[in-house]
Amino acid sequence: MVNVLRTTSALAMVAASFGFVDAGNIKCTGINYNIRAGPDWATANEKCKPASQIATELATLKGVTDAIRLYSLTDCDQATAVVPAAIEAGLKIELGMWVDSSTSSFEAEKAAFQTLLETGVVQSEHIVGIHVGSEAVYRGDVTVEVAISNLEEIRTLCKANSGAASIPLTIADIGDTYSAYPKLIEAVDYVSANYFPFWEKVDIDGAADSFYKRFSALVETASTYNKEVIVGETGWASDGTGAGASPATAANAAKYFYDFYTLAAEKNLMYYYFSAFDEPWKLPTLEANETVEAYFGLFTEEGVLKDVISAKFDNTTASFDGSDSATITAVGGDDTTTTSTASDGDDATSDDATQDETTSDDVEDDTTTASSSHKDCAM
Repeated sequence: MVNVLRTTSALAMVAASFGFVDAGNIKCTGINYNIRAGPDWATANEKCKPASQIATELATLKGVTDAIRLYSLTDCDQATAVVPAAIEAGLKIELGMWVDSSTSSFEAEKAAFQTLLETGVVQSEHIVGIHVGSEAVYRGDVTVEVAISNLEEIRTLCKANSGAASIPLTIADIGDTYSAYPKLIEAVDYVSANYFPFWEKVDIDGAADSFYKRFSALVETASTYNKEVIVGETGWASDGTGAGASPATAANAAKYFYDFYTLAAEKNLMYYYFSAFDEPWKLPTLEANETVEAYFGLFTEEGVLKDVISAKFDNTTASFDGSDSATITAVGGDDTTTTSTASDGDDATSDDATQDETTSDDVEDDTTTASSSHKDCAM
C-alpha cells in the first residue's frame, strides 16, 4: 500500500505586522486557494487580485496550513502571480491545470506549465503534486480516456525535467467518478477525490461520518491498486441559498469544519479544505437559488477567520492541531516510485509515521449514489 508519511510541523502564526486574526490551534494539511476577484467579463484589474492582496492572503494562509492547492495556471496567470509568491511565503503547492470541453483550455495550461518548467520553479521541494483537470469527467467535459491522455502528456513533460520528474500526478474528480472508473485509479500516482456531504442534503450532525463512510470505501478500492487517496475538496457553505443542498448557515459550516478537522486528525488524512476565502464576486454569475457558492471560505473576503469557526475551536479542549502535513509516496504510471512532501517539519521514518491501513472491517457498504461535488468552483 502507498504510505503517507507525516511529519509534525510547528504552528506558523501570522505575522503581527499584517494585523491578521489569531487562528488559534487550527492547522490544516492543505487549503484550496483562488485569486479570482471578478467574473469572466470583468476587466483584468477587476477580474484578478493584485499582487499585494495575494501576498497578504498567502501570509494569512501560512498561519493555518503549510500547503495550498490551485485550479489553474492560466486563469489570472496564476503560474507567475501565485506560485513564486507562495514559495516565498513558505507554502508548498499542489498545482492545478484546468480542463474543460475546449481542447484549447488544456493546451494553454500545458503551455503555461512548460514555461513554468523552464523557470526552474517546479521542484519537488516546493510542488507536492499536480492535478490535471478538476471534475472534468464528472461534468462530462471530457471522457475518461481524454482525461488520462492529458495526464500522460504532463507526465512526459515532467519526466524530461529533472526537477519535476519525481512530482506525483493525479486527476481531481468526485469520489463517485473514481469508483465508477477504476482505470482512473490505475492511471494516477495518487487519487484526489472530492466529497461534499453539503450537496447531498446530509444532516449536519452526521455529515463528517457520512464523508468518512464514502471515503473509506474508495480507500479500500484504491488500495488494491496500491494507490493513496487524498481529499481534494470538502467543505460547507456558511450562507446563501442552494437548491438541493443542506442548510447553509454559519453554525453548520463551523460544525462541519470542526467535525471534519477532528476526524482528519484522528484518521491521519491528507486533505485540501474548500476553501480559503469567501468569494462574493461570484454572486452576479450565480442563479438566485445557488448563491451558496460565494460562501465556502474559512475566512471572509477581508481575510478574517469567521467568528463561528474561531469560537468553535476556542471553546474546545481538544489537544491536537491537525497540522501533520503529508509526504505523498506514490507509485507512478511506469511503476516507479515518486515522493513529494507538504511539510516543513523534521524528517520522519516510515516506521514512525506510516498511515494506518483501512481494513474491510472498517468499511460499511456504500449505498449512496448522489454526487459529492460542489458546482464548478474554480473558474
